[in-house]
Amino acid sequence: MALRTATVHTDVGRALILHVCLLLPGLIGAAVAPEPPAAGKCPHEGIAISGGSVLFHDDGSGLEYLCPAGYYPFPVQTRVCRGSGTWSPMRDQQGGLHRTAECRLIRCPGPVDFENGEYWPRARAFNVSQVLTFQCYDGYTLRGSGTRTCLPSGKWDGQTAICDGGASHCRNPGIPIGTRKTGWQYRWEDSVTYRCAHGLTLQGSQKRTCMDDGSWSGTEPSCRGSYMYDTPDEVSSAFISSLTEALEGADAASGQNPGDQQKRRILIDPAGSMNIYLVMDASSSIGSHNFTGAKRCLNSLIEKVASYGVKPRYGVLTYATNTQIVVRTTDDRSSDADWVSQQLENIKYSDHKQVPGTNTYKALMAVYNMMISQEKQDPKGWNITRHVILLMTDGNYNMGGTPERVIADIREFLNIGRNLRNPREDYLDIYVFGIGPLVDQEKINALASKKSGETHVFKVKDMQDLEKTFHMMIDESQTLGLCGVGWEFDPPEVSQPNSPPQRKYPWQASITITRPPGMKENCKGTVVSPYFILTAAHCFNVDDEARNIKVSVGEGRDSDTEHVHFHPEYDVNKKKGQGISEFYDYDVALIQLHKKLVFSPNVRPVCLPCTAGTTRALRLPLPSTCRHHAAQLLPVGNVKAMFITDGKTASGKKVQNRNEVLIKNGEKKSGCEEDARHAQGYENIKQISDVVTPNFLCTGGSDPVADPNTCKGDSGGPLIIHQKSRFIQVGVISWGVIDVCKEKGKPIPSFARDFHFNLFSVIPWLKKILKEEDLGFL
Repeated sequence: MALRTATVHTDVGRALILHVCLLLPGLIGAAVAPEPPAAGKCPHEGIAISGGSVLFHDDGSGLEYLCPAGYYPFPVQTRVCRGSGTWSPMRDQQGGLHRTAECRLIRCPGPVDFENGEYWPRARAFNVSQVLTFQCYDGYTLRGSGTRTCLPSGKWDGQTAICDGGASHCRNPGIPIGTRKTGWQYRWEDSVTYRCAHGLTLQGSQKRTCMDDGSWSGTEPSCRGSYMYDTPDEVSSAFISSLTEALEGADAASGQNPGDQQKRRILIDPAGSMNIYLVMDASSSIGSHNFTGAKRCLNSLIEKVASYGVKPRYGVLTYATNTQIVVRTTDDRSSDADWVSQQLENIKYSDHKQVPGTNTYKALMAVYNMMISQEKQDPKGWNITRHVILLMTDGNYNMGGTPERVIADIREFLNIGRNLRNPREDYLDIYVFGIGPLVDQEKINALASKKSGETHVFKVKDMQDLEKTFHMMIDESQTLGLCGVGWEFDPPEVSQPNSPPQRKYPWQASITITRPPGMKENCKGTVVSPYFILTAAHCFNVDDEARNIKVSVGEGRDSDTEHVHFHPEYDVNKKKGQGISEFYDYDVALIQLHKKLVFSPNVRPVCLPCTAGTTRALRLPLPSTCRHHAAQLLPVGNVKAMFITDGKTASGKKVQNRNEVLIKNGEKKSGCEEDARHAQGYENIKQISDVVTPNFLCTGGSDPVADPNTCKGDSGGPLIIHQKSRFIQVGVISWGVIDVCKEKGKPIPSFARDFHFNLFSVIPWLKKILKEEDLGFL
């Protein structure tokens, strides 16, 4: 029987530019020009909040209502002392005027509508920890979460439940909880629109259009109450996953010199393949404390970007009524992260003399003009750069007009969204951070990018949470420890003898077992942590000694083995009494290395399902479960996957070749499994389940397309799913019907199948053995 392996690589190719524009108006108050405070003139009587307490600003200019955990102030969280000696009125989100304030229980909004199925219980709002259950009518398939739990933040866990008939050009986009949908046709260029129930504000795309490729434009909407904030965990996870893709995409596309790999540096074209714009509000509503905190956040961002080895050009701007440019992208040292950080540190809050105006439009125009200046310097390369604008704002402004006009000009300048067949949306990302209780959610949502499966707008409670978000982002892990990162482009031939070739598959491991008298067994494996290699159990004999097992990863020296952990239910001889000579259920093992691997561009871990790293890689919402990972990675149907085999170039250089296959996880699954009867020794089995248990994933065959097959020696390698520019291992190559490489040149029969052990079946065991490896199993 043929036993083999797999491997991976990363999505490449885009030359990228990152524009990060940081705007911080109104962290402690609205950015609209405040009336002169009248310290101590507003009465402290008659403004109490039922069920809570009142915190007065030291200078008497305002107050904040505080409520116990699980409650929120209604109808407002803050009030301003006006020049007339009266407190600002209390109006709710719909403009209704209220005389008294109260602490209301935080609740999750209930569904307004649901199509092609039913849900229970039915209610307008739900208490924390209550559960909603969804079920589809006959003939419809449930996508998303069948059950959802109300979280303490007032948001629901999981993903939108959708009952899909599957007969249209685009899949049913669903009706997120709290929204109403208009539009029931899902053909190409059909559109749907959403609106929120009373008291909620829409975040995401109000209108979505069915695209030529079967996807929906924009971002799935959600409906938010004024009391709902994104936690630092949620913001860090969503933001860093998108930032990671941009930076690593730029990294892979740049084609660095192999001799510079150990430094993890990108050699950027003189025109620059990445620009980061940091634009800070310094108007009077900010306050020195918040301004200093904002600078710390920006320095964390610069440190994070530098940790990727990327050397972008920076632009640094501050503004109030006017805009002050501190660093220009055309400056000679704008790509020197340490120098830029120093210039950022030298900025003073008093530089703008506390002018009360806030002109966000003018600040964004300065960014736009920098783009134009750089385009003049490099008209040829500008069209392939990527731009990301990051705004931190409460959405308010009082001068210059709406900043949305500048965003429209930038999109026009970058030729984005003009051609439906090539919208170029990948070349612009606009992230918006709303900070504090006075955030205008509609305004910040209007500025943010709308992209399917991604989050670009966040609402953070205060500067403390914002700083925690950026701290988590920088401390998330060593960048080289990010799982599932590879290099997509083909490296040039290496002319320097001491320079290692660029590794496209840095988690791929080769395993050699030496047995007397001098015989060797070769298998493959996967780096899953600094100390562990995942492989197949059948690669080893019971009398193999650890000292005779060597592991080679990257271009380094062989690593010694400390111990081999076998799954306790693996027993190749378990069914010999039934006439089955070899039984491969639970064919997984973990090699524990004697010394820790040193991660580098050539040695990095793959992503494992049901871990925190994979949640980030897939950009799934928090909290996500192992079931969510399985639904995303192994949906019903033919699932695209890949494995890696060894090969040689025309010049004789060793390379690793990517082979794309389809996991038969739908109607073709049973036929794929039945072909196991063609394997030597399995011809007379009574039931196919005697050898192909539910724990296996099946590939190979010629329907719907001819899949490549693994070969003897590939055993233990990974079967991998490629999503969101990251690589997640879902299976271990275990056994095959025939070894197609043994008789090269002969036609490959349609019954040539490969069987891979499904890692979702052994998550508890992996979690137990890898408990000290800090992988964050769900």
